[in-house]
Amino acid sequence: MTRVRSLFVMLWALQALTASADLIDQAGLELRLDDNLARAELDRDITSDTSITATATGGTRYQVGDSDRLKLSFELAATAQRRYVGLNNVSAQLTVSHQHRFGLGAYAPELTLSASAGRLQYRDSARTGWLYAANAALHKRFSPRLDMQLSYGFQMRRADDDGDRVLQRIPANVFDTSSRHVRIGMNGLLTPRYLVGASYAVHKGDIVSTTLRNFPIFLASDAIALDEVFGPQRYAYTLTAMTRDVQLSVSRLVGASASMTLGYQYIDSNAEGGIDYQSNLVRATYLQQF
Repeated sequence: MTRVRSLFVMLWALQALTASADLIDQAGLELRLDDNLARAELDRDITSDTSITATATGGTRYQVGDSDRLKLSFELAATAQRRYVGLNNVSAQLTVSHQHRFGLGAYAPELTLSASAGRLQYRDSARTGWLYAANAALHKRFSPRLDMQLSYGFQMRRADDDGDRVLQRIPANVFDTSSRHVRIGMNGLLTPRYLVGASYAVHKGDIVSTTLRNFPIFLASDAIALDEVFGPQRYAYTLTAMTRDVQLSVSRLVGASASMTLGYQYIDSNAEGGIDYQSNLVRATYLQQF
């Protein structure tokens, strides 16, 4: 309860900050349930938990000609887990993006290119490090009620330190990961207050799974390290996998500048060596625009 109270205090403080300086564009709270937090395959290793995250975003925009716009934005976030407190973290991310509109009017397609760098600070120091990402997204509105987006992205994470080695000949940098993805999504306006969204993505690259000693995963892993965040004698493994995820959401406008969203995400990963896992995530999010 103390962690939850602290996050609400943080959100209140951020809202107070916007009253005196136009630094924050948006603030939010998200409650999330993850039924396979460790990304494990066997029932003995599967763990679930709930978390709450407070976020604040802001930035500035620059119009460059009639069709181009530059944006510099930042995001601050803090997450608290109910059970696995080693995953509690704060983060800060800076993003630069360029938007180009192909033509005039609301139905002209728009291309957005973006690059970001972020700092992740975890209670479990092995996970602390940097996150880098690049993304290209093509957005097209087809009617006042329907729009679609196609995107391609790359993400790389680098931890400050390696974990504790299990064997000298096997790397322990389990949280040094990279992946790329393709995503297609759509949004539909049902009424002036209700918006539904759906997306499908395919990811190729590294995943991290934490289990008890597991010989098949051991053979398929690129890196292994002790990871007692999920309990004693647990080990984190880096695997190369093909991951598919489906996301569905329903949003409701609250007043003139806030929204509530209920979202569901299904994740299916197929790693080398026949290692597979599935995850279900449910999110409830409140966003306040300023």
